[in-house]
Amino acid sequence: MFSFISESADKSIFFAASSDNTRLAVEAFGIIVIVFVVFVGIIYLRNLFQITDLDVKAKNAGGHIDTLIWDMNFNKGKIINIFEEAGIKIPAEVKKEPMLSLGMSPATQLYNYNLMKEAETALLSIADENESLKDEKLIGLLDKYKEIHAELGIASEKYNAAAKSFNSYISHFPASFIADKKNKKKRNPFVYTD
Repeated sequence: MFSFISESADKSIFFAASSDNTRLAVEAFGIIVIVFVVFVGIIYLRNLFQITDLDVKAKNAGGHIDTLIWDMNFNKGKIINIFEEAGIKIPAEVKKEPMLSLGMSPATQLYNYNLMKEAETALLSIADENESLKDEKLIGLLDKYKEIHAELGIASEKYNAAAKSFNSYISHFPASFIADKKNKKKRNPFVYTD
């Protein structure tokens, strides 16, 4: 009889110890899962903030380019108006405002940039041929036009650096996964050489 009681006691101690081990294992597993989820959450948030920061920097640099292009075309229109008011015929290809945009492919940007550069060269040549028209207003507009071109070159370098950083960051996991889920696509460079 004592052996039966002894066996029962051994079994209950075994099950109690086994139950304690199982409980500890479940608790340890739960802690590991919580730590893992927190770790993944931190990685996700860090990458999301970095993607957002790089994207904002590229957008701001791109916005500056758009503003400069608009200013350049506006100045060009004023210069052309002065020439036309003086009776100088301006060729249509000089008047045309080739679109330069960040959304275009680099090949289209380069093509349009070359058209813009040819028009600029022709416009400045017309200004040089008509020295008598160069009053203070026209000289100011021509200087501003050249200044905008120089500033556009600097702005394009800043944008391209920001776009390169953004593109590089989202090309590696886990940032690539997060960028894809947030519909963030790689940015084209802005083709502008001055």
